[in-house]
Amino acid sequence: MNEASGVTDSSADFKVRLDQYWKSVAVYAITLIVYVVIKSMWDSTLQQGIVNVVLTDPVVVLLGAFVVASAVTLIANLISRRSLVIGERGITFRSRFHERTFTQEDIESITVGKDRRIRIKGVLSVVKVRIRGRRRVLRIRPAVYDDERRLVSALMSLKSHLRNRAA
Repeated sequence: MNEASGVTDSSADFKVRLDQYWKSVAVYAITLIVYVVIKSMWDSTLQQGIVNVVLTDPVVVLLGAFVVASAVTLIANLISRRSLVIGERGITFRSRFHERTFTQEDIESITVGKDRRIRIKGVLSVVKVRIRGRRRVLRIRPAVYDDERRLVSALMSLKSHLRNRAA
C-alpha cells in the first residue's frame, strides 16, 4: 500500500456516477410538490388562488427531509469528486481530499463475479481485490462508475498483468 501516485500514461480514469442522486432529488421534490398541490385542492384553498403549505404536516416534513438529505448527499459527492484510476502499475482511489494507491506488488488477486448480498444490474455486480496486509477485500462495483464495461476490461487487463508477473 503506497501513498505515492502510481498513475501512468496508459491509465484509465473512471469517475463515480452521480445520476442516481440527481434522480432522487428530482423524484422527492416532484412528489413533495404534487402532495402540496393535492393537499391544497383537498382543502379547497387552491381554488381561491392560495397554496397553503402546513409545515407541521408529517408528510411534508418527511418529504422535505428526503429532498434536503438527497441534495446534501449530491453536493457532498460533487465536492469530493471521487474517481478510480486503473493503470499498469496498480489501482488508485482518488477524491479531492485523498488519494490511495495499491501497486501490483500490494495486490494479491482480483476476482470478478457477483455479490450475493447486493443485486445490481449491469456488466458485473462486484470486483473483489485482495490486498496484502489487509483483512477485508476491496469491493469495486462497476455499476457505480462511468463506462463500466471499460472499467471491467481495465481490471481484467490488470488481472492478466498480475498473472504474468506471478508466472
